[in-house]
Amino acid sequence: MNWNAAPAEFQADRVVTEPNTETSASWRRHWAWAKWLLAAALLAFVFWRHRAGLSQMTQQSVHWLSLLIAIALCGGAILLTFLRWFCLVAALRFQFTIRDAMRLGFIGYLFNFVAPGSVGGDLVKAALLAKEQPDRRATAVATVLLDRILGMLALFMIGAGAAWWQRDAIQPRAELKAIVLLLAVGSVAGLVGLGLMMIPAVTQTRVWSRLARLPIAGHLIAELVEGVRLYQTQRHVLFVALGISLVGHIGTISSFYFSAQAISGTKFVPTYAQHLFFIPAAELAGIVPLTPGGVGLLEEAVDSLYELNGAADGTGFLTVLAYRAVTLVISLIGVGYYFRSRREIDQAMHAKSNADSAPITST
Repeated sequence: MNWNAAPAEFQADRVVTEPNTETSASWRRHWAWAKWLLAAALLAFVFWRHRAGLSQMTQQSVHWLSLLIAIALCGGAILLTFLRWFCLVAALRFQFTIRDAMRLGFIGYLFNFVAPGSVGGDLVKAALLAKEQPDRRATAVATVLLDRILGMLALFMIGAGAAWWQRDAIQPRAELKAIVLLLAVGSVAGLVGLGLMMIPAVTQTRVWSRLARLPIAGHLIAELVEGVRLYQTQRHVLFVALGISLVGHIGTISSFYFSAQAISGTKFVPTYAQHLFFIPAAELAGIVPLTPGGVGLLEEAVDSLYELNGAADGTGFLTVLAYRAVTLVISLIGVGYYFRSRREIDQAMHAKSNADSAPITST
């Protein structure tokens, strides 16, 4: 933000404080590696807790056809997430192609694996898109946020819908009923929020015009509101994106199911309908920002839910390891995109880092 361009009445009372950027950067690096240590500790704990069951499970031979099916389903689901993001960006009249969505999408997906916790794939995508759209940076970044929100809403809806068809089996279990409540509340809240976003009167209130005049965040707020208004003229885009999310997550859950079959066989695996119910809840636990990519958290969540659904000890843990191997294979596609765009990525992340460490002002 260029403070010299701000209105004069705001400049007289400014007190500018320079943060210790070196200390801040050092703290972020230490916290990044601490998250990997926490992830390793969680994995070791889960492995130790299920060591007996894992010993028995590892004697099973790998079913390679199921593993190949898991890779195909996961790859298709990931491509659908790129298509969803393309729809959201293109709807705001950016110069953005499907090839761009593929390039930035695979780079972001790769960074979900290689970033040491401080930089996620979404942040890399947002930084690269903002660099390519310098006149509408806030709106560009908002598309990444909206893309993630729609993805989470689809998870809630799939889990809640699957729970309805299994209500008789869920009713006696207090733990499963709590998960149903979480999924139902998330679905309703998300749909209500999406509906409010589509009402023009919501963005035409005087509150937004007043916020747009704020000296610090006013320009960003104005860009975001303008983006929402553009979506209001193309409501179908959001519903198409939500539909893509639903199909994509079903593909992801199916990949989980075939990953389980690949390492343990059908006799150890909960039913496909059960996967549609509890995998969304487990994935939501995996996005808690305590470890990179939810490592350790997702393993524990899936394993616990597998046991609640009658699976053998250790099945869930091995299933997540197999699924992570599947996603790692797909992420290798991003390596080629990364080396072709390495200078661009470094410049974008450097610009993002400078923005984060810019002087903080107070009135």
